[in-house]
Amino acid sequence: MIHTITAILFIVFLIIYLQDRRKVSNGFFLSLFLFSLYLSLAYEAITSRPPIIFWIFIVITILGLLFLLTGGFALMIFSFINARILFKKEGRSLRNSLTLAVGIGILGLFILSFFQIQDHLPEQLGFLFTFSYFCIYYISFFFIEFFVSSMLYQVYFPKHDKDFIIVLGSGLINGDEVPPLLQSRVNKALAFYYKQKEKTGKRAKIIFSGGQGPNETASEAKAMANFAFRKGLPEEDSILEDQSINTAENMRFSKQKMEEYTSADYQAVYVTNNFHLLRAGIYAKRAGLKAQGIGSKTAFYFWPNAFIREFIAYIVLYRKIHILIISMVFLFLTALTLLLQLAN
Repeated sequence: MIHTITAILFIVFLIIYLQDRRKVSNGFFLSLFLFSLYLSLAYEAITSRPPIIFWIFIVITILGLLFLLTGGFALMIFSFINARILFKKEGRSLRNSLTLAVGIGILGLFILSFFQIQDHLPEQLGFLFTFSYFCIYYISFFFIEFFVSSMLYQVYFPKHDKDFIIVLGSGLINGDEVPPLLQSRVNKALAFYYKQKEKTGKRAKIIFSGGQGPNETASEAKAMANFAFRKGLPEEDSILEDQSINTAENMRFSKQKMEEYTSADYQAVYVTNNFHLLRAGIYAKRAGLKAQGIGSKTAFYFWPNAFIREFIAYIVLYRKIHILIISMVFLFLTALTLLLQLAN
């Protein structure tokens, strides 16, 4: 029976994933399948005990227990070390302090676990302790699923048949210079452009998408294009979209550029840093843009903090749903506490 459930969950995951790779629910269904697969391994290891399956089960179980016992402490240490490296390389700022905040938050939970805070709260307010734990588990659950979905979305091998390659902009330095983070996006786009040209002979148009910020002397689109020209890109194969100020507008205005350029059906791909890939895909879907994304590499020390920013932006993107769920739980716990008080 457990094997049948595992097979069904795998089929469900595949159907949902192939239907739309940009859904965060893909991570949830993959997690369900992997958990069911673990139970299938456990069943085989306990009943028939094939040596290979038995030892695979033992190793996975030991690793899982180690993660449960030490994962929080290890994450706290990693967060502090990463924050120190990030401050050293990128400077101290609120924007670069998210891994530090995570480390402090975990440390705070460890310290609070030694005190029975709920025993010091009035009986009428005891539900606030339960509600706080619910919020922590709720955010942690969505963070894990967002992480799994993001990793899953990066498994993409696009066909070399693209008419357009969209490069999403980000901030410039010194007014008109392309920083390393943005250079990696342009380089990834150029690599795909030249590989497609070599394999199929088809020359794609690269759309450089990004407007001019308040402290910039040129648009991000123009700065990226100039950088690409120095790398050998023919000017006739570039299109500038220099009005957008965020990812949503990157997608919407780039779609307009493509539709202005050709009325025929087209194939497109967009390029951004790997940590930004999934959320960019969600905006592409909202804009009606039929394109998947390819991610450029990001320095490892920069990735954790940037990914946490992405997760926060994702939560904000669906804030109405999350606020509704958390509010309903709060009201339920409040009502339950009042009923128990009246019953007593």
